[in-house]
Amino acid sequence: MVQGDPDWWRLAETISNEDRVWVAAHNSKAAPEYRAYDSLGPVPCIGAIMTAPVVLLLSHPALDGESTPQDYSFHRSGWPLSALHPEAPRGIANNWHKRLSALVDLFGAQHVSNAVAGAFLNPWRSFAFDDRLRLPSRTRMLNLAASAATRDALLLMLRHQYLWTEHAAIAALPSTRRFNPRWWRVTEVNHRNLGDDAWSTICKRVETHAWI
Repeated sequence: MVQGDPDWWRLAETISNEDRVWVAAHNSKAAPEYRAYDSLGPVPCIGAIMTAPVVLLLSHPALDGESTPQDYSFHRSGWPLSALHPEAPRGIANNWHKRLSALVDLFGAQHVSNAVAGAFLNPWRSFAFDDRLRLPSRTRMLNLAASAATRDALLLMLRHQYLWTEHAAIAALPSTRRFNPRWWRVTEVNHRNLGDDAWSTICKRVETHAWI
């Protein structure tokens, strides 16, 4: 499954069906910044979640002033993490280039697009993440991240580590395969935020990833 392919869209439809009632109930009482923009549809993952050697564990597909409805439906062949493509919508492109600029500078945008993927605790777009919200899709989202753990990927827990480790497979990963950032509000993947050992390990896995 790759972002934007038929399997990705089928999973999005499944999530939409199982979460619809819960999302509506949440939105009826949530503060504006926590409301899920259900009209935009869920985002199951970003990038090549089944093959990327590095998977970022994030809270949700965040909205900001530059977001567009096309952000996660934009797709280009050969660029699984299509936000790094030169033609990607400006908002999502800016967010992901900022997050991955250190890797892009070293290995190039298309290579990083194939080597890095992202998973979300909550697949619905919103401006802020409500850590108390538990949707039916949560188990599915945890399992998707855990599947990366079982195939030897490196997991970067950039948001809400205590929620991701509710899954036993993720919690059981050794410190050589599961990394936390130095600052919990910072999601940039670089040496400053990760430290010597984690940064070196990630660079080696990205560099040696064969995708062509």
